[in-house]
Amino acid sequence: MRYYLILFLIFFGVSALAASTFKDISLAANVYQRETPVDAESGAWWGPGTAAVDYDNDGCWMDIFVVGDGGLPNALYRNNGDGTFTDVADDAGIANTPNGRGCVWFDYNNDGWRDLYVTCAGPNFLFENNGDGTFTDVSTHAGVADEKHGTGPVIADYDHDGWLDIYIANWGKAPSLLNPIPPPKTNVLYRNRGDSTFEEVTGIAGVDDDGIAWGAIFFDYDGDTWADLFVANDHGPDKLYRNRGDGTFADVSEQSGIVTEINGKPTGAMGLCVGDYDNDTDLDFFITNYDADLLWRNNGDGTFTNVAEDVGVANEGVGWYASFVDYDNDGWRDLYVVNGDVDGSQKTNRNRLYHNQNGQFVDRADALNVTVDAVARGATAGDFDNDDDVDFYVVNNTGNTLLQNNLDSGSPRHRVNPKHRRIKIRLIGTESNRDGIGTRVTVKVGNHVQTQELICGTGFLGSDSLELEFGFGAGFQPGSITLAWPSGIVETYQFGYGGDVYIFTEADDVVTSVEATGKLSTTWGKVKATEVFQNYPNPFNPETWIPYRLSEPSDVQISIYSQTGELIRDFNLGHQAHGEKTLHWDGKNRDGETVASGIYFYQFKAGDTESIRKMWLMK
Repeated sequence: MRYYLILFLIFFGVSALAASTFKDISLAANVYQRETPVDAESGAWWGPGTAAVDYDNDGCWMDIFVVGDGGLPNALYRNNGDGTFTDVADDAGIANTPNGRGCVWFDYNNDGWRDLYVTCAGPNFLFENNGDGTFTDVSTHAGVADEKHGTGPVIADYDHDGWLDIYIANWGKAPSLLNPIPPPKTNVLYRNRGDSTFEEVTGIAGVDDDGIAWGAIFFDYDGDTWADLFVANDHGPDKLYRNRGDGTFADVSEQSGIVTEINGKPTGAMGLCVGDYDNDTDLDFFITNYDADLLWRNNGDGTFTNVAEDVGVANEGVGWYASFVDYDNDGWRDLYVVNGDVDGSQKTNRNRLYHNQNGQFVDRADALNVTVDAVARGATAGDFDNDDDVDFYVVNNTGNTLLQNNLDSGSPRHRVNPKHRRIKIRLIGTESNRDGIGTRVTVKVGNHVQTQELICGTGFLGSDSLELEFGFGAGFQPGSITLAWPSGIVETYQFGYGGDVYIFTEADDVVTSVEATGKLSTTWGKVKATEVFQNYPNPFNPETWIPYRLSEPSDVQISIYSQTGELIRDFNLGHQAHGEKTLHWDGKNRDGETVASGIYFYQFKAGDTESIRKMWLMK
């Protein structure tokens, strides 16, 4: 179902802009975990992961989980809603996971409460959320207690059955003089059976990578709705696996262009994140490395180009966590990178905050007070104080840091530049998984289009908040929100103003707003809208279907063009009644000839509605 909803919000008055800076509130907030010792065996500091979550469903306050490291217990910082946190890990029953590394929150049993998965150098742990502030260890029963050396866990419904699956990156040891052929530690894919148990399907699915992996990430790079998989390997080539949609993956690393070397050596990949940094509606991704970071721009044809130096994000430090966030709500995804020395390299430990200026980046970390000059590893991003801007929590070896975003605060609610409004979106799946993970959300305001996918497991050994945040910059005007759920359901909403948190329930009649106090209130009405959707399948060979919907009777025309703008096929569909429609294209031009592989565009015109989408014919 699709609805046209109009949102009316009252914004607080604003005063003169204050200084642009982040503020370290770690001690006052009580999230300054004590100093972390080095690993006794290696003499190095591995560094743990962290993840933001609303684990207790209190409406809007983000909590923080930090994996224990070097013998320390885990911490679960419950957000008190007053600027402080309380560590409740012990009372919750999740304090003890020996040799912990990474963590991720997700609702594995679709009961509405987010559960916790922790990877370790030894058996991993799955804790089921009991809904009363406590958790139960169900690792053995669920069949997910992998005992290799788990690092980054990532989550997706890779087979579209409505249940979230787990992929675990495992870290082996690099070859040495004492051990020239170390035993591989293959990554693991667990398929969720939907009965609170999982089955290991790594080999069957074709993702049994045995590199030295720090992390991985699920995201739909080719726009066909199926979650693809990228694996970041240290001391070896990275891997990109395309989801075939039949439960298996194809290794497309070479043809996609992501296999590269730096100074004649394979990349030493650490962390990674995904975002549409250039607002061209496809997803790009960034990888931190020991030698040089990489920004892979999605070319829209299944290939990628490294543009890190060209756009100004070739980081000089040893990078770990990274995240695409819009810290100033201007409608462009900025990039935060956490650095941390290793092996006495003497590279910078100063973190970077790259401000995105229409696809080019400028480092503003020093000016914004986010450098955190310490050896860092994991981090997580979320709006922890509910003031409509994104904050950062960083794990360091000398104590952790909570950076509160107070940029240009001038209103009583401390908004980032009061002229820059924002929508925060939470998703509830019904046909899809309960968390809505894998949903692609597109926000269009005027000619400015932003695209995000809800991804679970990103950065380094952890994950950001599962809220999606869209800034609008100055001169805000009405726009539209389109949700493409993993189930195939596509919904579009028209809105008038932005702010606060909005909960979208798949195939439901109501969108709910969440006030900072946790109060829920329904504020939107319902009217259907006209729009064309993404063709399916995509990529396709040789035929495809283009779905669209008419809110009222209209004259309809759909035209197909090549990348060079040549008209390939023109469908004048005449005057049609309102409702759901589909156009079939057999992949042939006006002369009845089958067209070549490549990118094509289809232009949709119906009444006052006109839009263009991209599709990929792949033979």
